[in-house]
Amino acid sequence: MNDEKIKNMIYTSLLAALICVATFTIKVPSVVTNGYVHLGDGFIFIAVILLGSKNGAWAGSIGASLADLLGGYSHYAIPTFIIKGIMVLIMGYIIKKIPGNSRFKWVAGALVGSVWQIISYYVVGSVMVGSFISTIMDIPGNIIQSIFGIIVAIIFVAAFKKTSIGHKIINE
Repeated sequence: MNDEKIKNMIYTSLLAALICVATFTIKVPSVVTNGYVHLGDGFIFIAVILLGSKNGAWAGSIGASLADLLGGYSHYAIPTFIIKGIMVLIMGYIIKKIPGNSRFKWVAGALVGSVWQIISYYVVGSVMVGSFISTIMDIPGNIIQSIFGIIVAIIFVAAFKKTSIGHKIINE
């Protein structure tokens, strides 16, 4: 195994741990679906910016699913793994498809990925509780979670870009 692969594995693991902690520690429970709203999506978006789609998807899927397992939401671990992974892949796809060198094309990707996430959690939650009506109340929480995630990522990226290594990594 070469040094670059080892470095990518370490960064992916570190970001998965950070996503897990950010998801696990600050959460607001949802009464309807027995899920919760958290700030971990911000760190998932950061993982995509720093690691790209593939490793960002691994970090986001593993970190968020691990938070579900540790936090007593094991019934969401597999759906979370899938939903977060696809959210990241959507974000990465949008980033690659927007032409030019726009600094905020990742925001467009995060918004489109968030729409996928909101719809997916609505469907999964509805199937789990057996009602597509009662789970509508969870949609605003998921929208807020996505918005806060984008804000967290914007703040981090702005602060990180001010460092010499951050400026180099984020502007590549």
